[in-house]
Amino acid sequence: MAEGWVGLMLEEGGLSGDKGLARWLRPRPQIEPPAASPQATELARRSWLDRARAEYIGVMVARRLHGLLVDLNAPMDVQELALLMQLQEQQHTAICMACATALGADGEVAFDVSALQQPRSEASVEAQAWQMICGTLVCGEGVALALIGHAINALPPSPFQAALSEIAGDEVLHTRLGEVLLAQMRAGETADWLPWPGDGPILEFVARYQAHMRGRAVVEPDEIAAFEDPALAAELITLGVPPAGAFRAAYLQAVDARIPRRLASLSLTLG
Repeated sequence: MAEGWVGLMLEEGGLSGDKGLARWLRPRPQIEPPAASPQATELARRSWLDRARAEYIGVMVARRLHGLLVDLNAPMDVQELALLMQLQEQQHTAICMACATALGADGEVAFDVSALQQPRSEASVEAQAWQMICGTLVCGEGVALALIGHAINALPPSPFQAALSEIAGDEVLHTRLGEVLLAQMRAGETADWLPWPGDGPILEFVARYQAHMRGRAVVEPDEIAAFEDPALAAELITLGVPPAGAFRAAYLQAVDARIPRRLASLSLTLG
C-alpha cells in the first residue's frame, strides 16, 4: 500500500446477535445479488467500496465539526444534530459495506491517513466552523443529496436501490442543517458564538470550493467505458451502479446550478 495510506477492516463484530444490543443497531441490508459477469461484479464492488470510504471519511469530518462546535460553545441542539450526523455517516458506511460484501468484498478499505485525521487548519476556530458549514454541509452534502437522488431514479428497484434510499433520508438532514445555520449566521442569530464574517468572505470561499469540486473525478474512466457496452451496462445497473456519464453530468449540474440556487434562497448571490 502506498505511503500515507492505511487499510482498515470495516466489518461487523457480531453484536447484532445479542438481543439487548441489536435493537440499538441500525439493520444492515441483507442482499443476494443477481448473477453477473466477473467484470461487472468487480466494478460494482469497487463502486460500493468507494461509497463506504466516502461515508467513513464523513464520520471523521462530522467529528471535526462537532469538535469545533464544542470549542465555540455552540447551542446544545446544534451539537446534538452534529453528533447525529456523525452517527448517520457511520451507519451509512455499514450499509455500503453490506452492499460491497454481498459482491465479494473482504471488508478492507484503503484510506488516505490525512483524510482520517482531518487536521485543523491555522485559521481561527470561527473561520473553520463557518467554512465547514458552507463547504461541507451546504455545498458538499447538498451535492451529495442531489447525486443520491439521481442514482435512485436511475436504478431499478433492488436491495441496492433501497440501500441508497435509506441513506438519502439522512442526507436531507445534513444539507438542511447547513442551510439553516447559514441563514441564522447571516441574520445575526449566532453572533454570540459564531459571528457572520460578511457576504464577501462567504461567497469567495464557496466559489473556491466549487472550483475544487469541479476538479474531482467522481467516476473512474474504466467505469465510463464499461457503460459503452450495453450488456455490461445492464449488469452494472442491477448491481446498484448508475450510468457513469449521466452521473458525472448530474454532479457538475449540482455543483454549478444547485449550489448557487440554494445560496440565492438565502439572499447570497455568487458572481
